[in-house]
Amino acid sequence: RRLDAYVSLVERWADRLDLTSRGDLAGFAERHVADALRLLPLLHSLPQGPALDLGSGAGVPGIPLAIASPDRPWRLLERRRGRAAFLEEAVRSLELSAEVVVADASAARRRPDLARAHVFAVARAVAPPAEALSLLLPFVAEQGIAAVFMGASGRLPEKASLWAEGIA
Repeated sequence: RRLDAYVSLVERWADRLDLTSRGDLAGFAERHVADALRLLPLLHSLPQGPALDLGSGAGVPGIPLAIASPDRPWRLLERRRGRAAFLEEAVRSLELSAEVVVADASAARRRPDLARAHVFAVARAVAPPAEALSLLLPFVAEQGIAAVFMGASGRLPEKASLWAEGIA
């Protein structure tokens, strides 16, 4: 039910904040939410501890993963205030264990409460895979995992391994 409520929130806010294109909106649940949930086995294999979604935007993959793993605290990092307002509304109305952080990656990684503080950090559609991975790594705790979604033309970052199709 909460995943459906999340999709409804995206549909209501999409035009106002350019959360996703009109073409993507019709298949948002199937394309974006289902894609995000592919990370659940990896997430469940990790020890307890906070997770971070870098460049959360419309909340994918962080919000679907926070819904599916309610015992894990999440941080949704978003530099755009309008999209952060949407994320705040989603966190509040869906009663998620999540905090919205309004900052860009370079400023956020200097914060002691965020640097090296997450057992899991993920980025989707933030930057090319190698760049996205370099943005994520300062947030990952020792023995933590960083995951990057890669498009069809994305190249596997150096020293990364392919975890699943389209995810390094």
